[in-house]
Amino acid sequence: MIREVESKDILTDYSVKYDDQYFIQNGKWLIKERIAHFLIVESRAP
Repeated sequence: MIREVESKDILTDYSVKYDDQYFIQNGKWLIKERIAHFLIVESRAP
């Protein structure tokens, strides 16, 4: 993700692990519940 901080672009990388629970509805798998674990968040100039 690139965001602007004090008129400068900052690139932020996220390493995320998801623990999902799924269910099937009308032949499609959907996410019932999601827990996100943000393992690494790193910000720097691009």
